Amino acid sequence: MEVVDATVEDGDVIMDMIKELAVFEKMAGCVKIDSQRLKVDLEAGKFHCLLAKENSAIIGSAIYCYTFDISRGRQMYLEDLFVREEHRGRGVGSMLWEKLVTKCKLKGCTAMEFSVLKWNPAKKFYLNRGAENMYASENREVYRHMIIS
Repeated sequence: MEVVDATVEDGDVIMDMIKELAVFEKMAGCVKIDSQRLKVDLEAGKFHCLLAKENSAIIGSAIYCYTFDISRGRQMYLEDLFVREEHRGRGVGSMLWEKLVTKCKLKGCTAMEFSVLKWNPAKKFYLNRGAENMYASENREVYRHMIIS
């Protein structure tokens, strides 16, 4: 097993992983991006993606970007960490996580932020790695304003 940086050529498989995750999260109808836009944005550096591979099969992914916090400086935002169901429990998520932490350190990030659905059992995975629920610790709420073009 290995974890590699995705390239534009991986756009279709990244799109497949996004769709699989959306089904798992019971949000299949929420995926609005198509693989062409995904490839354009990946090539432009608007986001980054790690792929976990076993032989030539893609078995997991992590989609992330860099952000800035006025009190902490550069941070990583982890959009999604996903391991295909048949490969869970084999350390794939841990390999992706460690690679993300390494990238944070190399890029001078002070934190990695992400959100987790309340019902998702992956919360335990993150808590076991030292993550903290910001809603409880920082008295925050997260909002979204959709931009329609």
